[in-house]
Amino acid sequence: MHSAGGDKPYEETAPTALTMVMSPQEGADEQVDWDAMRRAWGVDFPSDYIAFMGTYGAGGIDDALSVLAPEANTQPPDGPGFGGMTGETAIMRQIWESEGGPDGVVAGPNHVLAWGVSCGADILGWLTIDENPNKWPVIVWERHGWPHWKVYDCGMTEFLRRLFTKGFRRVPAQRRLPLGKTHSAFPPLARGTTTPGVRHRPLHR
Repeated sequence: MHSAGGDKPYEETAPTALTMVMSPQEGADEQVDWDAMRRAWGVDFPSDYIAFMGTYGAGGIDDALSVLAPEANTQPPDGPGFGGMTGETAIMRQIWESEGGPDGVVAGPNHVLAWGVSCGADILGWLTIDENPNKWPVIVWERHGWPHWKVYDCGMTEFLRRLFTKGFRRVPAQRRLPLGKTHSAFPPLARGTTTPGVRHRPLHR
């Protein structure tokens, strides 16, 4: 299991650590039937992602990165599938099939599951190579990077925390991301504040 430091397991410490750099918006809880999602996708979802949805919900972060909600319909749309977990996962798998996956990874395209997209058309997901979803590393397909595929040995919320606190030697999916904000200065949008920093905006329904 990944460790974020201290004695607590990764899935408990990482979501808490993320709130230190990105305050949740009041009322942003995403209501998800996780049993239905498990049946639809055939896998459990990582604990930190479930906690993220309960704390933040799906939506955009400073117009630079979007976190996707799970969908019960796992069939790719007939047209362009941008913006949803099903469509972005299908695109990620198609890229893997046509271009090949990351070096050193012995797995097929069905072992990727998208959870986010960037404003630069990068796709962020999990590499689902372990039976325990809390051990899934983050995989990123960078449209403008080389090599395009990169794997990060951490979970989704720890990935975001490192992304916003300059925790990577080379910043992935870096276009327009607000980096280096390590203080809790991100009040809910409902309060009408414009404090600089990482701000999560839930998707309107």
